[in-house]
Amino acid sequence: MKRVILVADDSSTVRKFVSFSLKMQEFEVVAAEDGMDALEKISQTKVDLAIVDLNMPNMDGFELIETIRNSDDYKDLPIIILSSERGEESKKQGKKAGANAYLEKPFDAKMVQYQVSKFLNE
Repeated sequence: MKRVILVADDSSTVRKFVSFSLKMQEFEVVAAEDGMDALEKISQTKVDLAIVDLNMPNMDGFELIETIRNSDDYKDLPIIILSSERGEESKKQGKKAGANAYLEKPFDAKMVQYQVSKFLNE
């Protein structure tokens, strides 16, 4: 059975690129355009890992991560932030919200794949 990864990013280009890269690694991908969309999707589909942007409309990545962490079903879900935010404050806030890893945009697809495999193969 394929592992399912949620990709939440308001940029359709990033969503498509990350999704394509993960599908090439034999993952199933559920794409969401913002935090609210992501919550709706994970309520309908069991996911094994989430890749989350921070700057999204309706519900930002920090709120999304905190909401996921407060859910009994997903409190231990591996979450990777993929953001253009480069400051230490964003990294600290992401960790405090419950993210497991922080990757900066622009990003290397191999680094995303490495982080995903690290969390799903532990």
